[in-house]
Parts: sequence; structure tokens; C-alpha cells
Amino acid sequence: MTWFVHALQSHPELALFLTLAIGYAVGKVQIGSFKVGSVTGVLITGVIIGQLNITIDATVKSVFFLLFLFALGYNAGPQFFKGLKKEGIPQVIFSVIVCVIGLISTIIVGKILGYNAGQASGLAAGALTQSAVIGVAQDAISNLSIAASDKKSMMDFVPVGYAVTYIFGTIGCAFILATVGPKILGVDLEEESKKLDNISKDKLENSLENSRAGDLDYRAYIISDKYVGQSVSTIEKKLARDSIRLFLVRIKRENKVFKPAGDEVIQKNDHVAFAFKERDVEKINLLDIGQEISDYHLINFPTESLAVYVKSDKVIGKSIKEIRHHTLTRGVFISKLQSTGEEVPYQNDTIVQNHDVLTLTGPVDDVEVLAYQLGRPARNSDETDMIFVGLGILLGGLIGIPALMIGKVGISLSTSGGALIMGLIFGLLHSRRPTIGRIPSSTAWFLSNVGLAAFVAVVGINAGPGFVSGLKTSGISFFLAGVIVTIIPTLAGILLGKYVFKFKAPITLGATAGALTTTAAIGAICEKAKSNAPVLGYTVPYAVGNILLTVWGSIVIIFFS
Repeated sequence: MTWFVHALQSHPELALFLTLAIGYAVGKVQIGSFKVGSVTGVLITGVIIGQLNITIDATVKSVFFLLFLFALGYNAGPQFFKGLKKEGIPQVIFSVIVCVIGLISTIIVGKILGYNAGQASGLAAGALTQSAVIGVAQDAISNLSIAASDKKSMMDFVPVGYAVTYIFGTIGCAFILATVGPKILGVDLEEESKKLDNISKDKLENSLENSRAGDLDYRAYIISDKYVGQSVSTIEKKLARDSIRLFLVRIKRENKVFKPAGDEVIQKNDHVAFAFKERDVEKINLLDIGQEISDYHLINFPTESLAVYVKSDKVIGKSIKEIRHHTLTRGVFISKLQSTGEEVPYQNDTIVQNHDVLTLTGPVDDVEVLAYQLGRPARNSDETDMIFVGLGILLGGLIGIPALMIGKVGISLSTSGGALIMGLIFGLLHSRRPTIGRIPSSTAWFLSNVGLAAFVAVVGINAGPGFVSGLKTSGISFFLAGVIVTIIPTLAGILLGKYVFKFKAPITLGATAGALTTTAAIGAICEKAKSNAPVLGYTVPYAVGNILLTVWGSIVIIFFS
């Protein structure tokens, strides 16, 4: 055992990976609807391992934190800027107010109890369940003009305060919103959510009536004798009624399979393959085509769905109907339309704009040729654009360095705040220019999840020696302070949604959970509602809350420096 401890002390990088392994295991522990979570599990594990007097270089902590914040901004960017549009303004304003109430609550409680900067920021991090505050606050504290010993004491207490208050911050917020909230609002949450589900479902079905190709269906037939001697185009026109698009995409003649041109004439005993939308099956008289058969070689040709970044005058300013009839080649369907990074419903008269993204579906050779005629393919890839990531974090860090002096306190975005803002901008840029800055979802998960966990692990390990003493001196009172700071903005969000913004009950509860970035709470609300309707109010506030609550980490320092 002594050898193992000495190995961790001599090679602190091994202690980091041990902390991550055990911490993620602890994070899977679930008690009722409350799940410990990876961040809390890693923090607790790091503090325990830190009792072995292991120190990890602060640069390691900074690198992981910058990766996390950039990924956070990158993922939230499109939603964040969408929330700034007219239809999202009420939810944005709501989120800002709830976050500000959380900040004011932290400041008032901290002032009454005589907390220092480290204690106040730790209170904000845990009670408002925003672990990113830890890094931002520690960064701000490190720039204070105070004794080195005081600075270290404050910085070490931030994760201590987070650990003490986070559990109620999560459980308490979830309980209030899922159980107490509906009673305050005076509604049956399940019934209200059903109403909202029905409205949303009807609206979605109407808006998507002519959208998407859905899955394409390829079927093989021995074609009816009545079509012998007719051209492929003629047959397609006879079958494609009521705006149904279908194509004869392959012919098997004398054991030879080929792609026919529109003027190819059908011969007796030809085996043919048709392509059409799966949803249009009911509208097509399949028996009229001929006898359906199972012919693997006839329908087993390579197909793909490829996103195309539109740049050609062939489609820019044209309606979907025009594009389908005059631009798409035979056998190719439009399966999705994205505008400013988000999939949008479309109809025949929807106009395709410059920089929209069309997803084409059909045989590989047809899709590939057409893609380059319309613009640039935006292919799915496991490769991360590290030029994009590296420059984003660099630029963010550079804009975050300059400080505005308020008294003796230098207030700046800090490198971490700069990385977050640049992540937002770069995330929006990628959503509008999908051919650049691709970060696959698996990589984005690693950067945001493991980046934060590794940062918290280093924080816990380095703060370990001071944890026990800090908990002894501030434990119970600090926990109660966290309870107060959690309850105030949570109740305020419920009342604001009901009386000021007039949101529907599921939206109010979801928006409050989002503004306070409490993922466990939205899960509890949806479970209580037996519906995902509350999520409609969660997305935009969650993006706004992530930004503001993280920034509060440096704002709090101004009042307690």
C-alpha cells in the first residue's frame, strides 16, 4: 500500500486517472430520483485522494477547463442565439431574471453570514448547481491583490462550498419544481402537459405534412405486361399522382442489372426496382406495377443521405417544388432542410435560401454528382476540426485577458470566460457553415463531460488537505445557506412564470429548471408530468443559464473581494 501511495505522489497524473475512474463509478449511484452525477462523484473522490498530499500542476486544470468551456459554448451557441430572436425573447428575459435573483440571493446571504470571496463563490457554485463557477471564481480570486496564503485558502474553499451545497441544490430544486411547483401553480401537471402535447403534436404534424422524405423504400417487381413497350419516364408519370414522387431506379434484364435513363423502354419479363417515400406506400397502387418479388441483387445497390451546404443559383431562391421538378435527378429525394443550423419543416412553396443545408437521399452515384452541383457536401465524419478548436480557444483566451479595474479588483472575462464566448460564436458559425468547424458528438461529449470532470478532479485533489478543516468550520451553517440560495430563485421562477410571463405550467417549470441548469430537475418534472412537454421551456433558458451562472463566478468576487 505504501508503494501505491508513493507511486501516486511521484506520478500525480496517475492520481488524476484514478480519481476519474472511481469518481465516474460513484457518479452512477442513484438514490430514488437523485443521481450523484459524475461531477460530484469525481469531486468527492478527488478530495479523498487529495488527503495523500498530491499536487497536480495548475496548467492541467486550466487546459481541461478551457476545453470544457469552449465545448459548452459550441454546443449551446445555436440555441443561445436563436433565443435572442423575437419568439425566444420572453424565455430569455425570464432566464436572465431568475439568474440575477440567484446572484442577488448569494450576495445577500453571503454578506449576512460574513463570507469571504471563496465561500461566496463556493455557495453560488453548489446552490445554483453550476460547477463551471468553480473555475471562473478561482481564476478571479487568483488575480486579487491579497496575501498568497489568504488567496490559497479562498481558492481551496470554492470546491468545498460546492460539495456541501450541491446535493440540496440538485435534490431541492428537483423536489420543489416537480412536487411543490404544480401546487403553487394550481394545476394538474400531467393533465396540463397532455394538453400541451396535443397542441404541439397537431402543430408539428401540420408543419411537417410535406416535409422530409423519411425512409426511402426500394421494392422489386416483375413489371406488368401493360407497361411493356413504354418508357421509364412514362411509367413514372402514370404512377406518380397526387404529388407523389417515385422512380424506376434499376432494371434487371437477362441477369444484368443497370440504371435506366428516362427514355429506356421496358421489355417483357423485365425485373424492376422502384424507389418512393415509405410514407407514400398507401397512396400508390402497388398491385398495378406488377408482381412484387424478392430480388437481393436488384435492390442491393449503395445509397446514402448526404447534407449539402447550398451555394448554387440552381436552388437558391427556388421553392422546394421547383427544385424537385427541375433540379433533382431521378431517384434523389430531399429528406431534410436546415436553416441557420436547425432543421425546419418545409412545404412545396418553401424557398431555399443561401447557406441552407439540404439533405439529399438516394443512390450514391446520383447523390454525389448532384451534391457538387448544388454546393459543398457537409459529410459526417469522426474527425474533429482541431484548427477550429485550437484557434477558438486561443482567440477566446486573448480577448479574455484584458481587465477592467474596479477599485483594486481587476474584472475581466478571463481566459475561461473568453473561451466560453468564443465557443458560442464558433458554435453558431459551424451551424451556419457546416463544412467548417466540425466537432463530432462523441468528441463534444468528451470535451464537455470529461473536460469538466478532469478539471474538478484536479481541483478536488489539490484542495483535499484543506477540505476537512473547511467543512468543520462551515459545514452545517454553510449547508443551510445553500438551502436558502437554492429555494429563493426556484420559487421566484415559478411565481414569475405564473404571474408575470403567463407561461403555461409545464413551460414555467421547465424554464425554471433550465435557467438554474438543473438537469435532474427537468427529469423529475417530466417524470411527474408523464410527458416531455416541460422540455419545451427548458432548452433556451438552459443555454442562457449556463452562460450567466458561469459568469456569476467572477461577478461574486467583486462583492466579496
